[in-house]
Amino acid sequence: MGAGAREQQVEGRRYRHVMSRYDLLMAAIGTVIGSGWLFGSYFAARYAGPAAILSWVIAGVLFVIIELPFAEMAAMFPEAGAPIRVPQLAFGSLASAMNSWPAVLGGFGIAIEMLAVVQYAGGYLPALFNKAAGTATPLGLLVTAVLMLVFLALSIYGVRLFSKTVTIWTTIKWVVPSVSFVVLIVAGLSQGGAANFSAAGGFMPYGFAPVLTAIALGGLIYAYQGPRSAMALAAEGSNPKRDVPFALIASIVGGGIIYVFLQVAFILAIPHTALAHGWSHISFSSPMAQLAFGIGLGWLGVVLYIDAALSPAGTALIGTGTSARRLYAIEKNGFGVPRWLKRMNRHGVPANSQWTAYVLGLVAILPFPSWHALIVLTSAAGILGYMMSGSALGALRKTAPDVKRPFSVGRHARWIGPTSMAMAFSMFLWYGWPTTLRVGVFYVAGLILYAIFANTYRLPRRDIRAGLWLPVMFFAEIVLSWLGSFGTGNLHALPFPLDEAIAAGMGVATYYWSVASAYRTEQLTELMEGRNLDFREEFVAEDLGRAAPLPAPGGEE
Repeated sequence: MGAGAREQQVEGRRYRHVMSRYDLLMAAIGTVIGSGWLFGSYFAARYAGPAAILSWVIAGVLFVIIELPFAEMAAMFPEAGAPIRVPQLAFGSLASAMNSWPAVLGGFGIAIEMLAVVQYAGGYLPALFNKAAGTATPLGLLVTAVLMLVFLALSIYGVRLFSKTVTIWTTIKWVVPSVSFVVLIVAGLSQGGAANFSAAGGFMPYGFAPVLTAIALGGLIYAYQGPRSAMALAAEGSNPKRDVPFALIASIVGGGIIYVFLQVAFILAIPHTALAHGWSHISFSSPMAQLAFGIGLGWLGVVLYIDAALSPAGTALIGTGTSARRLYAIEKNGFGVPRWLKRMNRHGVPANSQWTAYVLGLVAILPFPSWHALIVLTSAAGILGYMMSGSALGALRKTAPDVKRPFSVGRHARWIGPTSMAMAFSMFLWYGWPTTLRVGVFYVAGLILYAIFANTYRLPRRDIRAGLWLPVMFFAEIVLSWLGSFGTGNLHALPFPLDEAIAAGMGVATYYWSVASAYRTEQLTELMEGRNLDFREEFVAEDLGRAAPLPAPGGEE
């Protein structure tokens, strides 16, 4: 075997292709059903009242459309950390750098889930959580760190154990929300809870705009971000070109159904007395469990307290693994991440990346010891990644038209691309001022680092031309947020729905600008030629414990 073929074979062995379709689906839905189900219904109801049901439905439809392009692209190139890799392949280093920058918040996701565990546990272990301050105690932070370390050990031991643990864990933990909403709906109806739909201002007490605000600030976007786990783990699938698209879409649909019924259950079960001052003034620290105890279902309350540790913990386990894959992808994109982050241990896992994600998680819980504050910051910063969905779909249709697409949106790409961009721009607007400003400051820091790196390593100037649309339009929308109707402290010069229409129009215009700017990048050319691939089909049989066929001539798939 020649040196080139041997190098390709080594590259092909980076990840073990052992995750089945069900494993990938459970990784995706296991991230969807995390702390979001414990708090999402509560915060959404505070913003929109009973109309929060519409918030979940609208968000689910939006995310199906946004994820369809990623489903096509993940099937083309099943790369480890695929959400980070796609912008690099489509637009080069500038767009990739902006998309990768939120990865420094990767550890925040693990911290969010652990803070949810501690907050619920504070209901029966007050030493872990200060309810008055709404923050974890020093002991609670220590427990958080220890739990994160346990998950780190599981994921470092190997992808086989990681995937099977996640699969078993998720299979169990999605049952509890399903049983809970059935029991709460029946109990709520028997106690006259149907009246809550017309109480305290009616079904839509604050108008339609807060229904959209609830999607952003109520934690709905954070909940629906879970399917990206399947993309991040694509290189470890046994048949990711088929299974990742399925996991992406099925987890959104399945998770969305559960969340809609949970929202209905929350509205039916909440005591009438809690609505004396309106939906915006309801107050719970452990919402679902407290509702169960409040309507005389003590046994369910106990189960919910137990699951309040199980569900977020399972999501944190997945997050520990996917955070490391994102760091791996950033290094592979060619940025200034130390090469040791990419190094595999004997179990086929990037252990150094895992440890880095763990440290980031520890750092996250110190300045942001609040579940709600963390989910708003991380999900708002992550919206930029969704601006890549439609744009990258159109770009790769232009620059890689002949690459086989095992899953394809077909001719629907004509409207899915611009529509998904319009939706992403709309969602960012819903976060409102000053959240959008804070996210903008965060990205300014990232752009400064990119400028230094680009000058030091003399990155292609064409990458700047190809990715310029992203910072220009992203910061233009922050200006729109300052002028618009969402948030506080801004001008409110553009009323709803005018600001919403402008945001959607900006998204469509950005789509056509981005596609026109795209070119066939060097790393895209590598993958098209069968080089530097994380997933190589000729090694799947060997990874599964069977004899593997020889690599095809020339390294082609």
